[in-house]
Amino acid sequence: MFTKTIISILATSLLCSVSFAKELHFQEGTIGAQTEILGDSNINPKSSHINANLSMDEAIESLKGDITLELISLKSDNEKRDEHMREALHVKTHPNTFFKLKEVVKESDGYHLLGVLTLNNQPKEINTKADIADQNGFVSLKGDFKIKMSEFGIEPPTLLFLSVRDDVVISYDLILAKR
Repeated sequence: MFTKTIISILATSLLCSVSFAKELHFQEGTIGAQTEILGDSNINPKSSHINANLSMDEAIESLKGDITLELISLKSDNEKRDEHMREALHVKTHPNTFFKLKEVVKESDGYHLLGVLTLNNQPKEINTKADIADQNGFVSLKGDFKIKMSEFGIEPPTLLFLSVRDDVVISYDLILAKR
């Protein structure tokens, strides 16, 4: 009898904790990538073709899930350069990039998102400092982090003897709606 009562209490508390988790859906915002052609100009493509499959309970630290970006949707102010970028990113064979958010940690300097970024079918651990706000039924995420294209098996392109920098700053500014 005592064992059945304990199992019943544990099952009820587990179900209750699951029911408090809210799904978060992408409402608005962008993900961008900033690099430069050495000695020439900046390249700043952005996209708002984002799919978020995230959830969290009442605590920001419980935020977990996946964010997907359609790489073909990245656009800058130069369509010809965007075509070269898509070729370099192997968009035909790997049309999306994924970020799997594993953990949110509150530290003295703010929140840190820990997860895995998969680009060009190459996964890499990422730790990014983020500004996170949870208010009025929305969660906002804003921050950036650096990657090297070469770490994802992508060779930085060259255009007319000018090379694109290997370092890329990925920025995100997302508003997610709780449902």
